[in-house]
Amino acid sequence: MDFSRESLDREFPSRLTTIQMSHAAVSPLPARAADALREYASLLSTRGSLAFPELDARVKALREAGARLLGVTEGLGGASSVSVVPNTTYGLSLVAQGLDWKSGDVVVTTESEFPANLTGWLDLARLGVEVRRIATRDGAFTADDVFRACDARTRLVSLSLVAYHTGFVAPAARVGAFCRERGIVFGLDGIQAAGAIPVDVAALGADFLSADGHKWMLGPEGCGLFFTTPSFRSRLRAPSGWLNLKRTKPAQYDVGERPDYAGDATKFEIGALPMPGVFALHASVGLLLEIGSAAISERVRAVLAVLEKGLPRLGWEPVLHGQDVRSGILAARPPAGADARRAMRHLEEHGVTCSARSGFLRLSPHVSGEPEDAARVLDLLTGL
Repeated sequence: MDFSRESLDREFPSRLTTIQMSHAAVSPLPARAADALREYASLLSTRGSLAFPELDARVKALREAGARLLGVTEGLGGASSVSVVPNTTYGLSLVAQGLDWKSGDVVVTTESEFPANLTGWLDLARLGVEVRRIATRDGAFTADDVFRACDARTRLVSLSLVAYHTGFVAPAARVGAFCRERGIVFGLDGIQAAGAIPVDVAALGADFLSADGHKWMLGPEGCGLFFTTPSFRSRLRAPSGWLNLKRTKPAQYDVGERPDYAGDATKFEIGALPMPGVFALHASVGLLLEIGSAAISERVRAVLAVLEKGLPRLGWEPVLHGQDVRSGILAARPPAGADARRAMRHLEEHGVTCSARSGFLRLSPHVSGEPEDAARVLDLLTGL
């Protein structure tokens, strides 16, 4: 697509009435995703179960698009290694509940994880599993910090590819290589990365990655992607279900004494899929692939650059990590006596979406944003 104002307004109608600076929370739907929801409703209302072939085709198309977005090569199984899941937490829980844990096993993560990438591991205490949470500095840490936390008992390392509160990009490739050399499982919470920055699970050495679609992938809530390598997937216990049963023909529902589950990524799809979300997320991911990660990064950086320059003049302190790969999140500490939540409410009252997280004001524009949007935010914060 071109980036003329007319084209952007048509593709992102939220631009007409708001300034969207909260893609790290919930993104507004692009026009084509909203159209896809209407297409699904029309198919179901006019054709009912006769639309099943079209629905199945859209699921297949989402897997293929998701594999492209996440860098799932054919060597890693391509689309057959991408599951459709209801949210990030579900995918991470499949790992927490599916591995054959032993007492004394260790999980390494950080102290600043979003709960989705923490509670599932902490709940393993009942099995004697220890969780080590490395210290961070405004969400930042080094690969060496992770290495020092690992030992012979470490079974799994799970990190957020991008920190939800400050936008720090994890040194995932180095950690992935370290884990691979030692036979440690390596996983990623990718919800703050997929769609915002280039994601290449092959290069990162990830055994699994889970990401809901409602943030940077520009989809609706309730439909996400879960990647697993074939070798790691074979080690996970399948969740009890019916849609994930191994079949040799359609509508085969006979179950013996022990259920036999599929070996590809459908292994984790236990029942009916979130079809409205499948239609919309497929459209949104298609848009992201059409634009390309380089153009997305360039446009996001242009907006963030205005904020990074202007916020200190107003007494706000941007949290900058000085990384080559820049996420779409900018966190800023408020001036003395100011409050991030009050600033958030003030911006929202003037049509600007944003968030307050961990005492920071969090601003997270996407490809639809313009430098003028950042200038407007700075104007609204002046004198607050």
